Amino acid sequence: MKKLITLAVLSAALLAGCSTQASRMAECEAQGVSKDACYIAEKNHQDSIENAAESQALRNAAAQYGQAAKKHQKIQVRIKGIDIKIYPQDKQAWIESTAAALIEENEHAQVYQKGVFTAVWYKLSHKIMLLRDGHLVGKTKT
Repeated sequence: MKKLITLAVLSAALLAGCSTQASRMAECEAQGVSKDACYIAEKNHQDSIENAAESQALRNAAAQYGQAAKKHQKIQVRIKGIDIKIYPQDKQAWIESTAAALIEENEHAQVYQKGVFTAVWYKLSHKIMLLRDGHLVGKTKT
């Protein structure tokens, strides 16, 4: 009876195109291997599947992180002796190595202010305009 059940399980697994844990255990025991050794072999099989899945997940995450890191652009310019760094995706800017506050943003521009300086970054043209007390100091050409 046991052989008949084992044969039925093996046939069903072959027809389905994949094997189950129970069928692999039954096949192992049918070959005369002890139940303990079959259990260890099955455990190793499951561990290898989980390790492969985890490795693939880590590779996928690393690839996604690498793509995301490349998307973060940094704009660094010097206008009339004033250093400006803007990270548009992070909505952060530095004017003369001091953090500037994002005071306005719309679909066309981001506006940062630090003390008397105001820097406007235009999203479409990627140009920066620098103001001091509301008066134009200079702007980028590209």
